[in-house]
Amino acid sequence: MSDPAENPQPVQPVVGSPARQIPSVLVITKNEEINIADCLESLKFSDDVVVLDSLSTDRTVEIAQRFPNVRVVLRPFDTEWKHRNFGLHEVAHKHPWLYTCDADERVTPQLRDEILATINDPARRHVAYRVRYENMFMGCWVKRSSGYPVWLVRLVRPDKVRYEIRETNVHPIVEGSVGDLRSHFIHYSFNKGLLPWFSKHNFYSSMEASAAVRVRSGSLIQRVKNAFSRDPAMRRRAIKEISFFLPFRGFVRFLFTYFLRGGILDGRAGFHYSMIISMYEYWIEVKIAELSRSWHERTEAEVSRLLEEPSGPTGVGTAGRGREAADDGTGQPPTPRSPTTKGAAT
Repeated sequence: MSDPAENPQPVQPVVGSPARQIPSVLVITKNEEINIADCLESLKFSDDVVVLDSLSTDRTVEIAQRFPNVRVVLRPFDTEWKHRNFGLHEVAHKHPWLYTCDADERVTPQLRDEILATINDPARRHVAYRVRYENMFMGCWVKRSSGYPVWLVRLVRPDKVRYEIRETNVHPIVEGSVGDLRSHFIHYSFNKGLLPWFSKHNFYSSMEASAAVRVRSGSLIQRVKNAFSRDPAMRRRAIKEISFFLPFRGFVRFLFTYFLRGGILDGRAGFHYSMIISMYEYWIEVKIAELSRSWHERTEAEVSRLLEEPSGPTGVGTAGRGREAADDGTGQPPTPRSPTTKGAAT
């Protein structure tokens, strides 16, 4: 399969008339050489695509720079909310509307046309718009097991939006009303293979576990009250935080995804997807326990204690010989007792 970026076609924005608006686009990347060309191919309707790259070590930047409508901005990744807010507010975008996406996503022609129609509609009243996506796994759309429909705010006026301060799974806070677009984008979360997905979500699970430990030190009752808030962002966060108090997260997530959500109807792909997502929740649960109970510190303390124990003639510390091997004051190991026979005279 040829690299679409080897001979990129000239950008042909769908402008129609000099007054017709088009959006700028922000793409977040980190080692996305497998995805970036196809992603940028789907964004040729914009003449201002910014690739915000977190110092990729593969060919991501090289491929992106071949597209004449693309400019690359390099920034080391620190936290998700800072990184995304930087892309919204610290990068000078050419147009007042901005579409944001990740490199493993594709804008369909239907969504492209709806974006252009929306921002050129003089009757529009919203400052941001949500979009649904079709999540692809093992060559098919895992509609039910991926929780469809999942709505994400993607088309925005940057001056009206900022991302919440949170370790991961950050959500935009919008100053104004939010509308919905009918069309979908396509999401290929496993395009780079399972190992990169595991590595990324190992990182995410550690961040979620750290957040969970802080949440669990607070009030569950307050989180339950927040779940009934009129603020949708507060409700969403409260539901997520309530989940941190639940035991058997991985098992519960599998039952919910595979049976209640209907992942079983997605066939083999639905089963594997449900298992993988449940495993991620299990990682979070185990890491919460590790952080809460200080497993590492306790293990190191026990190792130090054992190493400091005096060794007997066999070179094994008294702690390693069990209670019967305790020092009897002679400095010698205790004399083994002869086995007794049931019923024998004493």
